Amino acid sequence: MNGYSSDELLASLLRLAEGCSVLYVEDEPEIRLEMTEMFESLFPRVVTAENGAQALERFRQEDFVLVITDINMPVLTGIEFIEAVRQTHPQQAILVTSAYSDSANLIPLINLGIGSFILKPLNWKMMLSTVHKELSSALAFRQEALYQERLEREVQQRTEELREAQQQVLRLQEAKNNMLALISHELRTPLNGILGFVELVRTSVPEGEGQVFLDHVEESAQRLERSTRKALDFASLSTGKRELHRDLYRIDALLSGALEQVPDRKAQGRELNYRWEGDSEGTLFTDAELAVEVLKNLFENTLKYAGSDPEVTVEFHREGKWEQLSFRDSGPGFPGALLDSLFQPFSTGNIMHHSEGMGLGLALVDVMMLTLGGRVEASNPPLGGAEVRLCFPVPNSLSDLSVGHPEPRPGTSGRRPFAPS
Repeated sequence: MNGYSSDELLASLLRLAEGCSVLYVEDEPEIRLEMTEMFESLFPRVVTAENGAQALERFRQEDFVLVITDINMPVLTGIEFIEAVRQTHPQQAILVTSAYSDSANLIPLINLGIGSFILKPLNWKMMLSTVHKELSSALAFRQEALYQERLEREVQQRTEELREAQQQVLRLQEAKNNMLALISHELRTPLNGILGFVELVRTSVPEGEGQVFLDHVEESAQRLERSTRKALDFASLSTGKRELHRDLYRIDALLSGALEQVPDRKAQGRELNYRWEGDSEGTLFTDAELAVEVLKNLFENTLKYAGSDPEVTVEFHREGKWEQLSFRDSGPGFPGALLDSLFQPFSTGNIMHHSEGMGLGLALVDVMMLTLGGRVEASNPPLGGAEVRLCFPVPNSLSDLSVGHPEPRPGTSGRRPFAPS
């Protein structure tokens, strides 16, 4: 404590020592009695021991801010006592007093991390200064440890709160999806009734305006049924519970299987076709049923929005860890300012200025690609039209390829959506 007078040093030490306890170990009775009186004038609690074994027993019974010990003692030496303390309390503040300053004592103490060593006979001011230094360091360490402990408790508490919030979100998501599934079921039952009655009534209605009305009813019911199915698929995939059955498939077979499932692809004198560019024998390691559903939704979107003569150009290539399948159509393209929200649920109708459907087609593509471990991107090419890129992850190695073909999932028609070429 350079620059401090004895009175200032003593006053500072008394402030630090408030609430602190000290363990003092000394085998010589006269020195122990004298130093105990001095320490009791500084600290509110001073516990003494006559040797290292007694000191270790008392140390294990009580928490001490500072330990002051002699080296040469019977039963258990000061060095042996310090070694035992360090095993359970490596940061314990320890001050050593001794009448010997030889290397046989100093080197083991240095190895044990002892930085304060006072030779006997003890100098009063030197003792105060050394105790002040050790006590300051010990209290600073304890304050930091308490702060760290408090931070860890707060982190643990916040983590638990986040975990509970996440569980609540999952429960709400599950409830929402269950409700959507219930609504979808309740819609499909009357829709099937409407479609059945349309066919029944059609046989008794003469050609003309009545048949046109029936056509509109049937078309609207079918469109609502498709939208309901997409909403149910979106809810199912959003829960992340879809089990994948990956295998290696020809891309042209995937495309053909998807195109066959597009309703009205040859209606009203319009026929949706695709033109293949690149490797005609390209393959994808993917879940066939989900991949076909992705492609079918893209074909349906093109049929709606790519004009009177819809055509799609499909190109396949590999780039890094992705296998990319690009769809470019002959339509007017996407409004540039709305590209960022293109794959959000229930926004497609507004983006395309089209009243048909619920706006789930491209949102369903997005969630299906996420389920497959990939992603989907959209842009407007310089030569016109709209482009959608499907990015499928490349399998890490050939060992990823499964043997045989996946079985149909429960609830499907029991057949594969197509036969690979």
